[in-house]
Amino acid sequence: MKSASEIAQMLLQDLAQNLNNIQKNNSLIYYNEILGDTSFLLAGLLNVLVKKENFIDKIWIDDSLITDIKLLNSNKIFIKGVMIWGKEGTTAQWVDPFEFIMKFDNDLSTFINYTFFYQDFDINEISYEEYRENRYNYEVEKWRYEFKS
Repeated sequence: MKSASEIAQMLLQDLAQNLNNIQKNNSLIYYNEILGDTSFLLAGLLNVLVKKENFIDKIWIDDSLITDIKLLNSNKIFIKGVMIWGKEGTTAQWVDPFEFIMKFDNDLSTFINYTFFYQDFDINEISYEEYRENRYNYEVEKWRYEFKS
């Protein structure tokens, strides 16, 4: 199993390879198709972070749907979307919002730090089926979890 740092480094490499796609396609509904492995690398990173926390229920992270991505400056990127997850021992799936910010060196070779925000504190679980029928995109005012590298 890879560490959070190893996955974050893989994520940065994937983002660096797809930087031109990000800058050319800034009005998509979902960015998954133009971002290579980014969606499941984000899911893998969150899965590792969640597993370290004893206070979080036993869950597994499946994948993410990326609804927004922006290069904030020459060495910082912002990603927003929903994470698809399930409870251990079940196959049912739910979604929760996330935001991810990564700072990296100027040549995109090494990540410096990241912050991963996950789950809206004020909203209950939303089933994946419900989300598919009524896709939402809103601003989270209070995050339940904040993970920092």
